[in-house]
Amino acid sequence: MAKGQPTIDWEEVTEEATALLSRYIAIDTSNPPGNEEAAALFLADILRREGLEARLYQAAPGRANLSTRLPGDGSKRPLILLNHTDVVPAEPSFWQEPPFAGTVRDGVIWGRGALDMKGMGVMELMTILILKRHRVPLKRDVVFLALADEEVGGEVGVDWMDRHHPEVMDAEYVLNEGGGGITELLGVRKPIFNCAVSEKGPLWLKLRAQGSPGHGSVPRDDNSLERLVRALYRVQAWHHPITVLPEMELYLRGLHEGGVLPEIPAESALAQIAESTPLVRAVLSNTVSVTTCNAGYKHNVIPAVSEATLDCRLLPGWSAQDFVDELRSVINDSQVEIEEVYRSETVPSPVETELFDIAKQVIQETIPEALVLPHIASGFTDSRIFRRRGVVAYGLMPVMLEPSDVASIHGHNEHISVENLRLGTQILFETVRRLCT
Repeated sequence: MAKGQPTIDWEEVTEEATALLSRYIAIDTSNPPGNEEAAALFLADILRREGLEARLYQAAPGRANLSTRLPGDGSKRPLILLNHTDVVPAEPSFWQEPPFAGTVRDGVIWGRGALDMKGMGVMELMTILILKRHRVPLKRDVVFLALADEEVGGEVGVDWMDRHHPEVMDAEYVLNEGGGGITELLGVRKPIFNCAVSEKGPLWLKLRAQGSPGHGSVPRDDNSLERLVRALYRVQAWHHPITVLPEMELYLRGLHEGGVLPEIPAESALAQIAESTPLVRAVLSNTVSVTTCNAGYKHNVIPAVSEATLDCRLLPGWSAQDFVDELRSVINDSQVEIEEVYRSETVPSPVETELFDIAKQVIQETIPEALVLPHIASGFTDSRIFRRRGVVAYGLMPVMLEPSDVASIHGHNEHISVENLRLGTQILFETVRRLCT
């Protein structure tokens, strides 16, 4: 037992966390429309029964954010345990368990949000409750912050809080989603914890092609859908060069030193790995995914307007305007309009911090063979707003995920094992305890 650590019945904690997560998943907060107020009220009730003040921030009808604060002595700036209460929609017909039942079966908790990110939300909640129950003396406030709307960009979540309640955002450190433990990489079985110190910036674009409508029996040279298809083909054929940022240089060096890579790959070798491994490509280059396409209304009518959406993710430091300019030259068709729907950029957090050192120490005490490495998240999170404010924000869900677990995030049959829920809660609690005492 670490010095000063309270005696904790982890079996009991795990049973409580499992029951809470099951109930939490059963609150359908699919975004859109969100309905996060129901989740905020659920969390507030738990916190208030423990004697904590839970504050709700009504951002829109049915959309609420929540915070609670466990006070320290003020000698250090706060730590925020950040999570979001919304989830992406699910298609129940493809699930082996109902996505909003919170089924617990054979040591696994099933349901939308189990990993993204109600599971980590419960780990953070249990950390706050254990600190409170055991009267752990704190040198810094520990803030539990549950936000709405992360899955759709944060307009009534982190962005709304940043505009209307910046005092809640003040902290030295933030722990959030964006990274975590994996059991294998590039075919090598090795526990690796990716700590996201930065993340790619989202750039959501809409392509719109217009042409002359008409009868399908008379093909036209200015068919809007054909024009859009040609544009999308060029987008998909567009080559994005490999770029190794400083954070990823540290990551590759750590993989080499940890025995995962026999040598630090040259750029040409990295390009080959990226071609066959989408997760590697996603953190070493800008990416574009075609996500929706809409055209026409009848089999025999040529559509006047055809549209598609692109989910572009840019490496940190990359100019969105430069990217759009290059995209325009790739499409090479002035009749295809490019509309910017959403963009967000962020800066990296430093690696050499007290929080990183403590998290690494706790993880390696728990799993001695684990590598703990700085990483860039391919997705974007609410951490980006904190980083802009100068707050050190890390993405680290301290669980060990198999490839099949990772594939369930935003996919079918999302789940987390009870064992991982316990592991994550133990590592998170001990990291927070050491950082704050």
